[in-house]
Amino acid sequence: MKRLSIPKNSLLYICVFAIGLSLIVSCSKKSDPQPVNPTPPKENTSPSAAKEISSINILKTENSAITGDGYVYKSSAKIYITLPLGSNLGAVKVNFNLSPKASIKVDGVLLENNSGILDLSKTLTATVYAENGSSSTYTILAQVGLKDIDALIYPFIEKYAIPAASYAVAKNASESIVYKNASGFAVVESKERATPDHLFRLASMSKQHTAIAIMTLIQQGKFGIDDLVFGPTGILKDSFPSVGPKSAKVTVKHLLEHTAGYGGDPMFDSANRGKTLDELIQIMLNSAQDEPGTKYKYYNMGYGTLGKIIEVVSGKDYLSYLKEIYAPAGVSGIKIAPASAAARAANEAVCYAQSGNNAYGADVNVYKAAGGVSINTDELFKVLYAVDGGTIRPDILNTTIRTLMFTKSDVYNYAKGWRTNHSLFKGYYHGGNLAGTATFWIFGEEYSAAVLLNSRNYSDNFDTDLIVLTNNIMNKAKSLGL
Repeated sequence: MKRLSIPKNSLLYICVFAIGLSLIVSCSKKSDPQPVNPTPPKENTSPSAAKEISSINILKTENSAITGDGYVYKSSAKIYITLPLGSNLGAVKVNFNLSPKASIKVDGVLLENNSGILDLSKTLTATVYAENGSSSTYTILAQVGLKDIDALIYPFIEKYAIPAASYAVAKNASESIVYKNASGFAVVESKERATPDHLFRLASMSKQHTAIAIMTLIQQGKFGIDDLVFGPTGILKDSFPSVGPKSAKVTVKHLLEHTAGYGGDPMFDSANRGKTLDELIQIMLNSAQDEPGTKYKYYNMGYGTLGKIIEVVSGKDYLSYLKEIYAPAGVSGIKIAPASAAARAANEAVCYAQSGNNAYGADVNVYKAAGGVSINTDELFKVLYAVDGGTIRPDILNTTIRTLMFTKSDVYNYAKGWRTNHSLFKGYYHGGNLAGTATFWIFGEEYSAAVLLNSRNYSDNFDTDLIVLTNNIMNKAKSLGL
């Protein structure tokens, strides 16, 4: 048999090729990743802690007793609901959208499918339970009203921890309130809901009432606006016959316009607790003083002194005289604020102080003419339209006296008991602040508005935000054509 002959060089090539192939195969086996079966993630078997209300729906299509869809504002602890005017709060289907696996009870009753027919005329408690048993609780406060205006109030009172607000807006042309409502608790402890009928302490908005009372006495010819107050010929000569040369120049007008020139304000100084009004007036008379009529300085004691003038000249206590002059306007429920929460009238909101202050710490008999009047929004606007010069409601001031009251000082944008020339709006206005009270009202060109609160917050932006809120309510009424 003939042997196959392979050239030496070919044999060499074959050997080299075989060695190279083995190296390639060997390297490939070393570096290639081996297939591994991945371990599946462990399933989270812990019960869910989610217990949020993501949204709430109240639909007209599901409720024949309401006139439109409900408006809902939810904070961390409260749910405010406004149903349209003309709605019945008694039996309303409410749908709650909750966190997955959460459930809800309202006043202890479990809602199937997170939905139920609720009596929204009552204050309700909603408790949301997470799968793990933890819970969150909300207070449900529903009312009938205008959502466009109520929606301005709800975030404000929640932001500033205000228990209750009473608010109203009126149209000057008709001299009548076009919308009023109240939200929150007039009495937190008993969960007494605030209503527009509740009386609220006005704080420094009381100064308008003192100014109006003074103007009626001027109208009656009892004294003139430029008459002296102190000294041997002053209105209060029997109480303060001997005074310094500058105090001897102080007139009724100076007190009304905060231009009497006194420094310091003893009325709310804790060092003066227990002193009578006469004693505080004497402290005022002994204090440093600029030339009367030359400088503006907001001064509570000036209005305290005007309150004494009212009582001396009229021969009646301050409240009795206010009721007398307001009777033609149909105002009868006006009061002096109580000295304590326990002494309040049955329809009066309790004042709640913040930041450790005492809402009832000062003597109301001393500060009543500067900040002690309590009234509801309905009667507040009756007073306004009794001095506005309109033709629908009878006025208690004639044109000359009314014009005098609304004429601002020569040295500042303050008239007689009224501020003016605000940058946000035209017209006249005033606010009030005491521990446990904050108020603001505007007598505007077309509309007027008032907001009364039974607490005040000490944040830097609070006072400005309250002014903006009141102005926004007034503007909203105009845009709605109320």
